Amino acid sequence: MYKFADFHCDSLLNIYLHEMDLTKLNESGHLDLPRLRQANFVFQCFAVFCDPKFGQEAALRQTLRLIDTAHREIFNQPEVTLIRQAQDLDQAEELAALLSIEGADFLGDDLFLLDLVHSLGVRLITLTWNGRNSIADGVKVGGSGGLTRLGVEAVKRMQDLNIIVDVAHLSEHGFWDVCKVADRPFVASHSNAWQVCNHPRNLKDEQIKEISSRGGLIGMNLCRPFVAEEKEQQNLDMVVNHIRYIADLVGSDVLCLGCDLDGIKAMPEGMRDVRDVAGITDLLAEAGFSPAEIRGICSDNLLGFVKNYLG
Repeated sequence: MYKFADFHCDSLLNIYLHEMDLTKLNESGHLDLPRLRQANFVFQCFAVFCDPKFGQEAALRQTLRLIDTAHREIFNQPEVTLIRQAQDLDQAEELAALLSIEGADFLGDDLFLLDLVHSLGVRLITLTWNGRNSIADGVKVGGSGGLTRLGVEAVKRMQDLNIIVDVAHLSEHGFWDVCKVADRPFVASHSNAWQVCNHPRNLKDEQIKEISSRGGLIGMNLCRPFVAEEKEQQNLDMVVNHIRYIADLVGSDVLCLGCDLDGIKAMPEGMRDVRDVAGITDLLAEAGFSPAEIRGICSDNLLGFVKNYLG
């Protein structure tokens, strides 16, 4: 039986906004601890997200609220181990959890806030959401904006702190700016292949090659518009087509899952929640992937990357 590890979910908002009890089996939402257990998930990254439209001060307050919620409602559970350093992965008995922030809008012009969130357990930051913040432009801004001067310093400081740099949502120009600055591997935690589905959130071939050459990771996203342009093709088979395309381009070691659960309006056709992710293993086998490659894509690549990065 395959194990699973996922690089991105937005379930923290469900807990905070809807007072969802993650310890119970819920009828709403895409995941909770019982469903993660049933699906044989051993690792889940929980993202802190605050709508950028509220501005920096409100984003900071909301970020801190959600971090507090994560500690009280998730990381305090006996079956969950918050991963701060590499050895925590070895000590996790049931579910290893990583804390991330999606969009550095909380930062403003105060780099010391990176040290603050690091002290609170954050180990990955997605530089932008779709818009512009003080460190970079997101994919929907348009134009040629990339990293700002502050953004360059932010990437350097994140690397020094062992905070994983995530370029999902970042503008293409910003992506290449990160390449000029980064001296450690970086990731696209929840993005697919642009050649398979022409969506601005997906990665072009040269970006995929760059992430792979640096030892980074790309997490496959289940968001329907990122999977296929045609609604009738927005299914798990097409997700496997993205995986096959990237694997043929650079190999399967760059691949992991970045499902975006509870951050997407609807899962691919035929899928209800996290328990249906397991269906990908048979499709991967049919697509010609070996058991070792399937283990890598479903869990081992992500677990190995996190352990190496935080080591």
